[in-house]
Amino acid sequence: MVAKTCDASHAEAVDESEQQLLVEKLLEWGATPEEVEAASPSNFNPLALDLGMRPPGQTVDLDEFIAGSDLDSDLVRRLWSAFGLPMSGPVRVTPDAAAALQLIAGMASWLKPETALAVARVMGSSASRLAEAMSNAFRVDVELPDIAAGKGAEERMHDNLNSGRYGVPPLLDASNAIFRRHLVLVSYALWSTDEEQSAVTYERSVGFADLVSSTEAVRASSPRVLATMIREFEELVWGEVTSAGGRLVKLIGDEAMFVIEDASAACDVALRLLDASPQRVRVGLAHGTVVGLYGDYYGETVNLAARLVNAAEPSTVVVSDAVRMNASKDFTFDGLPEQELKGFGEPLVFYRAGRH
Repeated sequence: MVAKTCDASHAEAVDESEQQLLVEKLLEWGATPEEVEAASPSNFNPLALDLGMRPPGQTVDLDEFIAGSDLDSDLVRRLWSAFGLPMSGPVRVTPDAAAALQLIAGMASWLKPETALAVARVMGSSASRLAEAMSNAFRVDVELPDIAAGKGAEERMHDNLNSGRYGVPPLLDASNAIFRRHLVLVSYALWSTDEEQSAVTYERSVGFADLVSSTEAVRASSPRVLATMIREFEELVWGEVTSAGGRLVKLIGDEAMFVIEDASAACDVALRLLDASPQRVRVGLAHGTVVGLYGDYYGETVNLAARLVNAAEPSTVVVSDAVRMNASKDFTFDGLPEQELKGFGEPLVFYRAGRH
């Protein structure tokens, strides 16, 4: 009998005696026979990673946790789903995950339940992105070279166990430290509320930066070229925006959304992106009130910026009249023909930004 210890594209043959040795190791490290049977033969390494990360205490299925908890079962299921975790399968409720459920369920008693669930979704989304980024980096930079170098299945499985035991805790400490610094940063930001005091509002310049003709580039590129192009774009936008005191809100495929408090700084960042990008970029900027909800921004200003980037020619920065009015005299603003933008009714006047 021959088993496989990797996915189909990077499969590796393991004979029956070696597979038995791997099973014995997993049981020795604390796996249950049921977990080994469910993972065998293709997911021993992820199970080893899981075993390395688990804190002391009982690990149970979600249904078992609910049965032994005094928490509302519907709320627990909604929170688990909000974290982005499946209701069944290899991801089970560890003691620290149980504590997370208890904490966010408690938040639902002093926040609105929908607010607590929204916070849980932000936590899940952020954690999912970090987890996938780290996993993919490990696979490409560590696991594949180890396989190519002939490192055995047992040794690599042990490496996964040690990564969970010794690599993940410092990473989580680093993530927590960075979160605390960001919490201080956003606490200093100027803010207001809407008239009904139902949401936080900010006065911001909102920008959308778009890689021009990226669809054609993707079709003509290898995964390596595509990964390099997106990484360079993200690094460039991230560096320029954060150095100006702004925030990169999100990447949407080949487009980046950012916010900056000062209109002049936003214009400067946008023009720098045009100058520094190895690929052609276009940027749309709008300035005004935005609604801050769960780490993202909404409202007419955001919608206008998104429409303006679509109206911009390659290698140009197009801005709203409010940006022109709030920016300093260091910039030029050439009026463009009035144009109807989807969702804005009457034709709007906007401008191409430049420097003196």
